[in-house]
Amino acid sequence: MAHRIIRIVCALFIVVWILPKCLLTRIEPFEIGVRRSLTGGIAERDFTLGYHVALPLLQSFYRLPRSVQYLDFNDEPGAEASSLEVRTRENNIIFVDVSVPWHIKDNGGWQIVREGFLDSYPDKVRSTVTGVLREGLAQLTNADITQPDKRRETAKSILAALNPQLDRYHVTVDHVVIRGIRFRPEYEQKLQDKQYFIVQGKLDDALRQQSVAVQITETAEKSIEKDIALKREEWNGKIENLKTEYEIAIAKTQAEALRYDKKRRSEADALYSQAKATGDLAESKADALGQRLKSQALASGAGRTYSAIKAAENFELGDIELNSNDPSFLQRFGSMRAWREFFMGQ
Repeated sequence: MAHRIIRIVCALFIVVWILPKCLLTRIEPFEIGVRRSLTGGIAERDFTLGYHVALPLLQSFYRLPRSVQYLDFNDEPGAEASSLEVRTRENNIIFVDVSVPWHIKDNGGWQIVREGFLDSYPDKVRSTVTGVLREGLAQLTNADITQPDKRRETAKSILAALNPQLDRYHVTVDHVVIRGIRFRPEYEQKLQDKQYFIVQGKLDDALRQQSVAVQITETAEKSIEKDIALKREEWNGKIENLKTEYEIAIAKTQAEALRYDKKRRSEADALYSQAKATGDLAESKADALGQRLKSQALASGAGRTYSAIKAAENFELGDIELNSNDPSFLQRFGSMRAWREFFMGQ
């Protein structure tokens, strides 16, 4: 029984672990898988990431790169090719540093294998790119080389001409990047000198335009200052005229107010004097009437009696020396009749 279990476990091990290893092939993310069969030939599809069936001895896989590859033309270490030496339309030799990223087109891996380009397509791409680059860069002029926009337009035209020729190898180019253009050292110096004189000429022209602009600005400033002065004088005149008009109006108003004040004051003074005279007259009349009435009252019997009472109240008899030898004193001053006659005159 134990031997049977061991045999079953071994069989399961072979089925689960060893058999998939023999029947499945893994394609990595950076690879394109192309399956070849002894009976059916090349499968017309590209196999992507994952495990795919490959029967031993009957089927096998070719692996092509899925990632972007670069053709670099420059003199730096590690570059696939040196800088491109190109003769321009003006018969000048230029050295161009170019980078061309390219990759296999979607579902193009199996076509490369079927058409027999598996080992040679990188070289064919390099030779095709080199030829198209030389032809396209040869159209540049000295003026185009110094202008970034012209260089970009040339790169776009090269790209447009390159992809149709690379279609037969089932690859495509995304960009053409012109990184640098150099002339021969002696001609480079001449170009630099020429560029220096051009820049110097532009600088002189800019300075001349600056001088003209400064003159125009100064003239405009003087004209503006003159206009400002004229306007200031004009407004000062208007202000003075208005000030004079307002001062005259104020003086007139003040004079009218003073006249009105004096008139009203004089009228008030006249009314006051008249009222005061009338009051004084009435007071005098009242005093006179009061004196007359007082006199009439005092002239009556009661008035005389009142006057006598007041006189008696205010009368003060000083020191009197009586002469005993004169008996007539008591007769004159010792009786009520004598005092009545003294105070009342009766």
